[in-house]
Amino acid sequence: MKLLGLLVFVGYWLMAVRGASVPPIVEVPVEVPEVVPHEENQKSRNTSSESSSSSSTLKLVHVLFRHGPRTPVNTYPKDPYINETYEPYGWGHLTNPAKVELYKIGKQLRGRYRDFLAPYYQPDMIRAQSSASPRTMMSLQMVLAGLFPPENTPMEWNLMLNWQPIPILVEPEETDVRLRMKVPCPRYDEAVLEVMNSPEVKEFHAQNSQMLQELTGLTGLNVTYAHDVTNVFITLLCEQTYGLELPEWTKEYFPDKMLPLAAQSYIYDAYTPELQKLKGGFFLDHIFEQMQAKISGKLEPSDRRMYIFCGHDWTITNVLSALGVWQPQMPRFSALIAFELRQRDDTGEYFVEVFFQNDPDQEPEQLQVPGCDKQCPIEKLLELMEPVLPDGSYEQLCLAKGSGDGAKISYHK
Repeated sequence: MKLLGLLVFVGYWLMAVRGASVPPIVEVPVEVPEVVPHEENQKSRNTSSESSSSSSTLKLVHVLFRHGPRTPVNTYPKDPYINETYEPYGWGHLTNPAKVELYKIGKQLRGRYRDFLAPYYQPDMIRAQSSASPRTMMSLQMVLAGLFPPENTPMEWNLMLNWQPIPILVEPEETDVRLRMKVPCPRYDEAVLEVMNSPEVKEFHAQNSQMLQELTGLTGLNVTYAHDVTNVFITLLCEQTYGLELPEWTKEYFPDKMLPLAAQSYIYDAYTPELQKLKGGFFLDHIFEQMQAKISGKLEPSDRRMYIFCGHDWTITNVLSALGVWQPQMPRFSALIAFELRQRDDTGEYFVEVFFQNDPDQEPEQLQVPGCDKQCPIEKLLELMEPVLPDGSYEQLCLAKGSGDGAKISYHK
């Protein structure tokens, strides 16, 4: 570790000598503590102190998380930092503190599932998939680094580097309807506009019309909908996190005054069962198929224990909206959902537990799908989710109905 610190110091010294822009040094802890939930013996633990005293066995885990903190992807016309280069990262990329945070999340997952996963990385045990975005691919690499350190295992290959390569699968943006969710969908665009033109949503925007007009003047952006506020909010957050001093006008608006509108846009993204089906349904359908295959003994490979996915803020919110558990709030960078398929040791019944962690410094919160217990039997969960699971191909469900004029709501980045 001393040698590693020396190498980091020398590297920064060389950059300074050459006149390069030197990023702030991030102090990486020698050992990030692994968060192990109380009584976390995965083979036989009390699965719910509220509703049951019976033990259960963990069978399969799905983890979906948002990429870590980044620099801005885009900005507004009057931004004083519109020509900022965001060295050394560039626009829209992970920062060094983000990498530390994501590594910590990997260590947390290692602690939570220590007794469920094999002692070291094995290819059949886990499948890792990212959207086709550099920040999600990098985020997944960092989480996997914390989840499977090779030191003192048969996978150790370099005494100086406690890291190992783990394959990541990426589906092209043109076909990725589960994580990236940017595949063109005319019906979705129509349906979102129908929501924005509904009486209750028009009333919401009317109540906030003065602030929308003020933000339009201050930013130079046409701030018409909650989505526009979200775009500006995220840009300001990224600039602040990077260390830039925000313009004087933001003191009145950011974050508190803008927050309710910025958070509301995620509600509108999946406001109806149809929108939930188009955006969150395909991911849920995918993981439910894998759960059923695990139950029937048909999952390939049979030793698969975890699927881990990295997506975006809207990936998180759309999936939780489809489950009926998303509340008005801002999804944090690195927000994480865990789906645990378990089997009761006494009855053999399979059930699903859902956990949400919107802050890596806080314990995951167990969610309850409306109409079911926190330990939701798999059959009941599938029944409840039927209205939001796809009943046709993406192309079929995305056929326009002719209710719109081709206009689109600007989707936050």
